Amino acid sequence: MIQSETAIARFFRLFAQKNSEESIPAQVSQFADPFISVDPHGTRCVRLDDFAAALPKRKVLFDRLGCKPAVLVSLDETQLDARYVLAKTTWRFDFSRANSGEAEQVLADSTFLVDTGKEEFRIVMYMAHQDIMQVLRDRGILQG
Repeated sequence: MIQSETAIARFFRLFAQKNSEESIPAQVSQFADPFISVDPHGTRCVRLDDFAAALPKRKVLFDRLGCKPAVLVSLDETQLDARYVLAKTTWRFDFSRANSGEAEQVLADSTFLVDTGKEEFRIVMYMAHQDIMQVLRDRGILQG
C-alpha cells in the first residue's frame, strides 16, 4: 500500500477499502454522477445508477475467478489546479487458480481525475489503460 499521507493517498486508500467491501453504495460514493469512463474501446459517460447495477456482476465474475481484493501498489499524483488532481495508479489483482490452487498476479494501470473542490472528493474521470477482461483471457484466467 502507498505510504504517503497526502489527501489523495488517503482518498485512494479509502477507495481500495470500499472496493473490497460488499456495499455497492460505499463503492459508488467516491464517483461523481455522472463520471467519464475511458478504456481501450472508447469513452462514455456513466450514470451512478448504471455503475451501481454493473458492480455486482463484476464482483460475481471476479469471485468466480478467485480474485482477492485489489491492492494499490503505486500512486503518482499531479495537482492540475486548485481543484483537480490527476492520479496515475497501478493495482495488483491476485487470482487463485481453481484447478491448481496457484496464485497469479495481474497488474492494471489506471488514471483518475479527482475533483477535490468539496469536502468529499469525487472521481470525475476513470481511465483503464488495459482491457482487463482481455488481459485475463490472454493469461488464461478467464475462458472465452
